[in-house]
Amino acid sequence: MNRRTDRHDERGLSQSAQWAVLAPVVMLTLLGVIDAGIWLHARSTVQQAAMTAAESQALAGQDLGQAERIARSMTGELAEVAVTVETGTGRVTVNVEARVPLALDLGLARVGASATRATEHG
Repeated sequence: MNRRTDRHDERGLSQSAQWAVLAPVVMLTLLGVIDAGIWLHARSTVQQAAMTAAESQALAGQDLGQAERIARSMTGELAEVAVTVETGTGRVTVNVEARVPLALDLGLARVGASATRATEHG
């Protein structure tokens, strides 16, 4: 009987060691999946902000500050938002860049998008 108890204890120790190795891997994977979702949402938000600001500027012919305010209002949860609006002959281009707050920053925390639209000729 004593032999049987010893085997059980060794197996328990082995399982504890496995969990000690496996738990950090599981946690990092979970954080990675959550960060990927946050990053994808941020990229989509930045793209939509650039397209909406460019469309607004092209159709309404508003001042450049209005297009920038629109883009900034759409990227409220992101950090270090930079918006540039460029106008040319018959076109407007809006560039939006931001930093995404990630738990595991692997150098992918910056997202950016650009949208160009033809301006309306009154």
